[in-house]
Amino acid sequence: MDKRAPVWKGERVYSLAMAMPAPAGAPRSVRASGRLGRPIPFQAIVVPLLVLSMLPLPLVTIRSAGFGFATLAAPLFLAIGLGLARRRFRSVEVPFIPLFLILMTAAVISVVNSWLFWDPNVGTSMDRGFGHRWIGYQVTALYFLATPFLAFAAGVVFAQLERTVALYIGVLLSVTTTTLIGIWSWWHNPVNPIDVYLHGARPNINPDATVFLIALSAAVVVWQHQHWKLWVPAALLLLMGLVAAFLSYALNAWLGALGAVTVLIWSRWSWRGLLTFAVALGLGAVATQEILGTIVAQRLGSNDLDRVGLWQSALIVWSKSPIIGVGAGNLAGYMERFSVFGISLVLQGYQQAHNIFLELLAELGVIGLALFLTFVGAVVWRLTRPMPSRGPAAHHMRAAGLAMIVGSSLMGLVGSGIVPTIASAGWEGIPPVVVCWFFAGAGVAMALPTRATP
Repeated sequence: MDKRAPVWKGERVYSLAMAMPAPAGAPRSVRASGRLGRPIPFQAIVVPLLVLSMLPLPLVTIRSAGFGFATLAAPLFLAIGLGLARRRFRSVEVPFIPLFLILMTAAVISVVNSWLFWDPNVGTSMDRGFGHRWIGYQVTALYFLATPFLAFAAGVVFAQLERTVALYIGVLLSVTTTTLIGIWSWWHNPVNPIDVYLHGARPNINPDATVFLIALSAAVVVWQHQHWKLWVPAALLLLMGLVAAFLSYALNAWLGALGAVTVLIWSRWSWRGLLTFAVALGLGAVATQEILGTIVAQRLGSNDLDRVGLWQSALIVWSKSPIIGVGAGNLAGYMERFSVFGISLVLQGYQQAHNIFLELLAELGVIGLALFLTFVGAVVWRLTRPMPSRGPAAHHMRAAGLAMIVGSSLMGLVGSGIVPTIASAGWEGIPPVVVCWFFAGAGVAMALPTRATP
């Protein structure tokens, strides 16, 4: 196997290429097939696991942690993909490896720094609450931080080896099923979601699945509008996703859906499409101003304002170590001491910041957050660059990946998403992160010369 060192390309992005030429005397049939005479069915592993990870299936519970099908999916997909590339003697490219290594180095330094300079006012045992200092939390947090890149790299490798049609359809069916189950639960208790919210209860509708359904179905509507056999069912799924977003009454689902649809319209019709979309939103707001006024007034007078206190608490924690942070996995412990809310509320879920970027800022400091945002920005930049002459399917896949990244980022502004953290969703937050970044990686691969046909 011939390995080439990372190179600096003209587009200012690091890449790692692995060329695996076949032995000179090897017959073609041996080079192209496995032991049983057929290629390893990569899609038969990836697609079912991604589908199962987004379904509301029972988790494997170990003590207080619940583990789903996506727990080890990202590194597993990447390892199998690289192994399959070697078996097929294919050259694959994985961007941004040096940036990822720098980010993980900064995270490890934050953990070491937390042990050397732990705030004496913060407890280190379980006597106070759930956020005690424990190396298991910190190692888990490092794995969580690595998950976006591992899933992204796996998506890049997958799209260079396999067709992405089965992936797209499989995940679309998965999030459709999850959303249908949520709507079915509401159907058996058909209450106005605004009234339900006043009493602290909401329909059990998965916001991540809802946003992904909207993003994937809207991508079909936007990019396949000339094929009515695809457009009609996609339009119905889009309508169902929008209804589910309303019924869920979740602010992060609304923001994520709006961001995903905006990105898709821009990807197809540029600024002219955005202007038309903005006018349509304005007219819709005028037509429903009474309903919107009720929603805004209700949220301003509800515990939604507690997010401001949580953001303030995260910034207080960040101030304890602004450069390198208080350490990956340590936010919960510090929130139990420095939150503006009482310990009883903190132990009931107020140990998170309800803003994933503030959580990263508190745990990894300015350096860690800047590196992570650089990675996100680099991926978005690659997804928005002019692409060589490709078919509409490649543009469609890339637009879908961009929509899911933007939608998840907007969801993370008021909750969890884009990267799992211990303080927020924990292990249960892995599935949407893996699906989101896997699609982003597949979208980036659409412009690579070694990609497979979508």
